Amino acid sequence: MHYYGRFDDSALVTPAVFNGHSQGYGAVSLIDNGTGSVHTGLSVNELAAGGLIHPHVHSFEEGFYVLSGEAIVTIASASYRLGPGDYAAVKVGTPHGWRAVQPVRWLQMAAPQPKPVGAERDTFFPRVSDLDEAVPSEAAALDLGDLKGNLLGHFDATQIPPPGERKNVVAGLEGVFLKWMIDEDFGARHHRMLFIEYQPGVGIGLHDHTFEEAYFILSGEVEATLDGKTYTVKAGDFVWTGVGCVHAFRNASSAPVRWLETFSPQPPREDVFRFMAAWDARARDLEGQG
Repeated sequence: MHYYGRFDDSALVTPAVFNGHSQGYGAVSLIDNGTGSVHTGLSVNELAAGGLIHPHVHSFEEGFYVLSGEAIVTIASASYRLGPGDYAAVKVGTPHGWRAVQPVRWLQMAAPQPKPVGAERDTFFPRVSDLDEAVPSEAAALDLGDLKGNLLGHFDATQIPPPGERKNVVAGLEGVFLKWMIDEDFGARHHRMLFIEYQPGVGIGLHDHTFEEAYFILSGEVEATLDGKTYTVKAGDFVWTGVGCVHAFRNASSAPVRWLETFSPQPPREDVFRFMAAWDARARDLEGQG
């Protein structure tokens, strides 16, 4: 099973659970139970200048990557001024809130998947006596040397090394760059988020996984084959592959393609990829078909 769609900023609306608990907040769900997903909750979120999301906690883990703009984000009792390329993982039950310095937009991942409207509650709003104190309007820019015990980082396209200078490259995938941002080593427990670039002409063969993946295209275009169907996926598009979906990607354009990718649940320690070509070759060997 898979899903293909395109982000439409005219669809941004305040999520029902945040009515009365936010100002200037809009979100659009990209991947959820309505698209066939079981594990993934993926959305694009936006706050207008001066907008506010009150402090809240979830019974799911949340990861986010700032696409544009600037905001003060409070996680637990620490506040940070975040901008494009900054990212974070917010662990289950950790209070957090947002205040926009300027219009800000981010990609957000939630795992386990949030409950649909009308189901059991999974977002809660602690009582606060002073919102300006709980989510201040000023904070220092993110300092990676002083994270105050929280899980934050920064990565943007300017940090991608040229193909000839990349280390730990997988044979046959020299034109692929991966930056693991949110994963087990980072401190997350329910999902991963990574930044990927494919150079022109580079692709990965048909394979599947024991986990769901979602992909949000940042720039360029890529040819995606999902369950035997082929799509040309461009900036602003997104795709999702369910467990067992056989899929492949190839950059058939003349420019690099970049996207943000999420995994949920976190992959097993072994046999993460099941490549169809490799197993076809093994079958021929095992079964004596030459």
